[in-house]
Amino acid sequence: MRLASQYILVVMRQVQALKITTLAENLVQAGGLGQWGLSFLLELIDSKGEKRKVVFDTGSNKEAFLHNVKFLKVDLRDVDCVVISHGHGDHTAATVEVVQATGGTKVYGHPHTFLSRFSENKEGKRRRGGPPKGEGLEEIERAGGDVVLSADPIEIVQGLWTTGQVERVTSFERISPPRSGGKRIIIVNGEEIDDQILDDQALWMDIKNVGPFVITGCAHAGLV
Repeated sequence: MRLASQYILVVMRQVQALKITTLAENLVQAGGLGQWGLSFLLELIDSKGEKRKVVFDTGSNKEAFLHNVKFLKVDLRDVDCVVISHGHGDHTAATVEVVQATGGTKVYGHPHTFLSRFSENKEGKRRRGGPPKGEGLEEIERAGGDVVLSADPIEIVQGLWTTGQVERVTSFERISPPRSGGKRIIIVNGEEIDDQILDDQALWMDIKNVGPFVITGCAHAGLV
């Protein structure tokens, strides 16, 4: 695992073309399997004219994810990297499997992505809320993943950037307690704190003849 930090003047290099294939979501066509979760395959031609493949999130059900990969005839072996939008279980269920398929690749996230987190109801009962069992930081690294965690933007391939931690600029972008009561908790440096899902991030690029383009996971941080 590497904790990355870079303070740079961003010079946007245009992505020449982009194709997005949905690997996991709740709506599917005949032959696919739906799930409560999200995963996209981004196939792009970067600013240098080279073909790149990026997996953005890995769904909530690895069996359904892998079924859709096979059904759509997607080859994961040449994926350049994986990006995790945030550390909830509906976005992180098949990261190990993607890394294994590539033989080892970079996995980008935020320093909070793989921390322990859970929800607690009014009665004090807790439910785990992070990546599913077997899909944590150690398992990803054992599978050959080179995990890069940063709260700053990173250019993962030429012309394609993570946003890094997204600033909350309006009052309605603050994460509210669960409607049923209780609270959301994350453990940071051994301390239980209110989970504002600070790991939420997106991808952004400037596409030739299209313009600025943003891809979000849940957008817990808002779009403002």
